[in-house]
Amino acid sequence: MKENNENSPTGLFKLLPATAPNKVFLAILLGSLAGIAYAIVVPLVLLSLQPSLSRLMQPEFESSYWLLGTFEISSPTQAFFYFSIVLLILLCRVISETMVAQTSIDATVGLRKKLYKRISQLPIQSLEQIGQSRILTALNNDIGRVTEGAAVLPNILVAASTLVGMLAFLMYLKLEVFLFIIGIIVFGVVTYRIPLFFGQKHLVKARNSFDGIQEGIRGLIYGAKELKLNQQKKHAYLTENLHAYEENFAAAQKRGRFFLSVGLNYGTLISFFAIGIVTYIMANYYTLSQANLMGVVMVLLYITGPMSALINLMNGVIMARVAAKKLDHLLNEMPIEASGDIADPVDCQQLRVEGLEYIYPALNSADSAFHLGPVDLTLKRGEVTFLVGGNGSGKTTLSKLLSLHYIPGKGQISFDDQAINDNNREACRQSVSAIYSDFYLFTKLHGLSSENIDQRAMQYIKDLGLEGKVTIKNGQFSSTDLSDGQKKRLALLVTYLEDRSIYVFDEWAADQDPGFKEIFYHRILPELKLLNKMVIVITHDDRYFYLADKLVKMENGKVAEEINKDNLAIAALKPELQMKGFENVSDEKERLEADNAGR
Repeated sequence: MKENNENSPTGLFKLLPATAPNKVFLAILLGSLAGIAYAIVVPLVLLSLQPSLSRLMQPEFESSYWLLGTFEISSPTQAFFYFSIVLLILLCRVISETMVAQTSIDATVGLRKKLYKRISQLPIQSLEQIGQSRILTALNNDIGRVTEGAAVLPNILVAASTLVGMLAFLMYLKLEVFLFIIGIIVFGVVTYRIPLFFGQKHLVKARNSFDGIQEGIRGLIYGAKELKLNQQKKHAYLTENLHAYEENFAAAQKRGRFFLSVGLNYGTLISFFAIGIVTYIMANYYTLSQANLMGVVMVLLYITGPMSALINLMNGVIMARVAAKKLDHLLNEMPIEASGDIADPVDCQQLRVEGLEYIYPALNSADSAFHLGPVDLTLKRGEVTFLVGGNGSGKTTLSKLLSLHYIPGKGQISFDDQAINDNNREACRQSVSAIYSDFYLFTKLHGLSSENIDQRAMQYIKDLGLEGKVTIKNGQFSSTDLSDGQKKRLALLVTYLEDRSIYVFDEWAADQDPGFKEIFYHRILPELKLLNKMVIVITHDDRYFYLADKLVKMENGKVAEEINKDNLAIAALKPELQMKGFENVSDEKERLEADNAGR
C-alpha cells in the first residue's frame, strides 16, 4: 500500500486558494476594499450631521448647494462622494461574492472528484471495512459544509476591514475610548470562545451519530422484506437502532445549538454593553463633547453589524471544521493501493497459488479474526473449477484473492511464471472478470467500444432469455429494473462482452430458475471451457459437481479436499447409488459419461 502523503484537501482557508488562486486573490482584494469603503460611510454621515466634526473640510465646502430638478442637494461634492462609496461597496461585494460562489462550486466538484479517485484507489478490504454509509455522508454532507465554511472568507474580510476602519476612526475621535473598546473586544473574543468550545464538542457528537443514522436508513431500506415479516423485529430495529441514533443526534444538536446561540448572542451584545459604559460612565470621567459622544455612539452602533457578522460567520466555520475533521479522519483511513502502469491484459494460461494466507481484521479485540490458508492450488485455462464448502468456509475470500481483489497477507499468486506484485497487479486484473453475489450492474457498457457492440449484446440478450425485457442502444441498457436472476444474466452478458481470460462466478446460479440453472451448468460453463477460459465457480449445487474439471472443498479457511475430474462423477453419484442399492459404481460412471456425451 502507498501511504497517504497528500496534504489534507480540507483546510478551510487553503481550499479555495488552491482551486483558483487568482480569482480568490481578486475576491479578497475587492472584499477588503468593500470593507474599507464601509468604514468611510459613518464618518461621511457624521460629517453631514455635524460639520464641526470635520477637521479637514473647508466651511465653504459645507455651505454649497446644488439643485437637481426640484431636489436641493446640500454639500454636493460630499453627497457625490457618499453615493459613489455606496455604489463601490455594492459593486465590490457583488463581484467578490460571485467569484467566491463560483470558486466554491468548483472546489466542491474538485473535492468530490478527489474523493471519487481515492475511493477508486482504495483496496477492496478497506472499502468494505469503512462502509458505504460513511462515504456517502462525506460526499453528500461533509464536503458541502467544508466548502460553505471556506466560502465565508471574503465576508469575514469585509467585516474585519470594516471593523478595523471604524476602530481607526474611533481612535481619531478619542484615544481613551478606543483603548477601552479594544479591551472590551479582546475580553469578548476570549470569553466568547468558551460557549463555542462546548457547542463544537456537542456538534461533533451529533455528527458521529449521523453516521449511525445513515447506516440505519440503509438497513431500513435494504432489510424491508425481512422487517415486514417480523413485527417485533421491526419495532426493535426502529426503537433500538434508528430512533436511538436520532434521539442521540437531536440531543447533541440541541445542546450544541444552545451553546452556539449563547456565544453568538453574547458576542452580538458586547458592543451594546460598550455603548452603555461609554454613555453612562466614561462620559463622566473623560472630556467628550456632544459631537464626539455622538460620533463614538454611532461608531459603536455601526460596528455591531460587522461584529455580529463575524460572530455569525463563525457558526458556519465551526460546522465546517467539524465536517473537515470527519473528512480528514475518513481520508486517513483510505490508503492508496499501490499499482504500476496498466499494460495489456496478461494472457494467463495457469494460475498458481503457493502458501496463500489472508486474515480478516477482527471487529474488536474479543473477536477472533477469520484466517484463510495456507492454500496451495493450481488452476488452468480450459478448465472449470468448483469451489465448494459450507457457509463461512472461505470460498468467497479465496475467490477474491484469486480475482486479485484482495491482497494476500502471505504467500504468492502467479500468472504463469509471473508473480503478482504491486507493479503488475493492476495489469493482471485486466484478465479477470467476476460476478459476485453483491455485484453491481452498471446501466452502460463502460470501457467497451466496438462498432457492432449493440448487435452482439442483443444476440446475448436473446440467448439469455432477456428479449422483450431489456434492449441496448449505444451501449446503454434500456432498463436494469429486473429480477435478481435476470440482473445476473445481464451481468453475465457484460462478462461475455469483456472477453477476459479468467471468469469467477460467486453463486451465480442461486437466483436462477431450474431451467436456466440447467443452461448455466450444461451450456454456459462448457462454452466458456470450449473458449479456453479459466472458470472458477462458487456453488452449493452438488448435483452438478460432476461437470467440473476440478472440485476444491473448503473447510475453516483451508482446502480440505481437492478432487480431479476422473473422480468427480463417482463422488457425485455415491450418495445416490447407495440409496438405490447399486454395487458396481464404475459401470454407473460409464453410463453417466455416455449420457453426457449424448448431450
